[in-house]
Amino acid sequence: MKIRSVASVPTSANVYSVYVRQRKDASTQIFSLDYGDRLRVFDAKGMLRSARKWSSKVRCIAVADIEGEGKDSLVGGVGKKILVVDHRGSPVWNIRLESNIVACDARDIDGDDAAEVVVALQNNRVILYNDDKDTIFTKTMRDPVADVWLEDITKDTELEVVVAEMSGLITVLTAAGYQLKELQLGSRLSVFAVLSFSDRILFITGDQSLTLRIWDIDGNEIARLDVDDTPRAMATGIPDDIADVAFLVVSTKNRKLSFWEVQESGKVTRTEKVILQQIGSTKTVLYRRAIKCGNCGAPTSPEASTCSSCGAQLEMIEEYVIEEYIQESIDSITSKHNRIKLKELDRILRRTLPRPAAYNLRRSLQAMIQSDVIDGHIDGNTFVRTEDKKKIPSPSRENIQRVKGTLRELLRGTDTLSVRSLEKETGVNRRILRRTLIILLGEGTIQGSLSGDDFILQKNQDINDFEKKLVDELSTWSN
Repeated sequence: MKIRSVASVPTSANVYSVYVRQRKDASTQIFSLDYGDRLRVFDAKGMLRSARKWSSKVRCIAVADIEGEGKDSLVGGVGKKILVVDHRGSPVWNIRLESNIVACDARDIDGDDAAEVVVALQNNRVILYNDDKDTIFTKTMRDPVADVWLEDITKDTELEVVVAEMSGLITVLTAAGYQLKELQLGSRLSVFAVLSFSDRILFITGDQSLTLRIWDIDGNEIARLDVDDTPRAMATGIPDDIADVAFLVVSTKNRKLSFWEVQESGKVTRTEKVILQQIGSTKTVLYRRAIKCGNCGAPTSPEASTCSSCGAQLEMIEEYVIEEYIQESIDSITSKHNRIKLKELDRILRRTLPRPAAYNLRRSLQAMIQSDVIDGHIDGNTFVRTEDKKKIPSPSRENIQRVKGTLRELLRGTDTLSVRSLEKETGVNRRILRRTLIILLGEGTIQGSLSGDDFILQKNQDINDFEKKLVDELSTWSN
């Protein structure tokens, strides 16, 4: 590994937060916040590009396209508030929490062109928000959090959440909040960064000393870097997806911003490859394992292999692979909304999924288009669906009317509706039934989940209302 100093830039006040924004056009911006109430923007070579007045009450900063419209927004933690300000300076988010925000990051996790936001709180809690302000997960860490990052550790295009605790413990979480890996990097840290090369993940840590330490994914220290004074903040970036040169920006207590280039020398080790494969496999298992015990019906965590209530082994998805379900959901949603922004499609899709899942929306749509599952194209941040290649026979009015009495009979004494049984008794095509249920779930008009060919009603779902909504939506399919 070769580390080369590019620039050392003096600042008028101590910089306490640094952020790297990498644009799709490959241009890179480094944002810095200092105690002189200034927000400065540099390029990767340390050249100052702009500066403006900015309150030092903003404790962390991230820059990303939150609205999915191709325009950057500023994300900041101000006391107990998450603030997002769009490119015009207008407030987009103003969320109050129970504890002060100490760190934040914002990147597009799921491929809908709109960035998610992760924050770490002073009370050790980490929260990941979808771009529409919905909480994807919340998790309480053991020790105070020094920093939090969004990074593609598993190289599957769905980003992970990396949490660095001041005790030196690093935890890699899925975007659903499930733990993938823990590793101990020293006994304490105050600054943290991730170096993500095309085939290698490295971590950088610093404490109150003048030395930064670089670690591999197995927790082995592989290099050190001496800085001028105590580090206060760090940021990293890769100019493009296939680059072997990254950059590192460090602010130090002596009012300096140092810019470095980091060049990978040598290939990723066999051990690192194995560990990354193990993390990926763990992620796959967690997303496929049951979230409801098939034996006693108790809610479970996919992080456990057995049910805590009855001890039964948690089952894996076998009949209906989650990728197929995602494609079916996209097909169903876009059949009703044939021109829809990726951000909105993602919001609806999340409601339909019976369990958390790893997916990249843009990649899924492109795969469906290429394989002729659906006709359409992506126009910027919008999916436009054209004529269907495969038509499904429309149900008759008589068959739809049979749903009323049949549905009640099938739900007698149970909260589970068999889609296959409903098809058999009414003559309404199974694909139409599933597609209708998915649409209603996505719209939030019914409460429940699809598991294989069973629809499980939530306890608060009124059967009369469920029946009415199902029949009304099915009627839109009738000739």
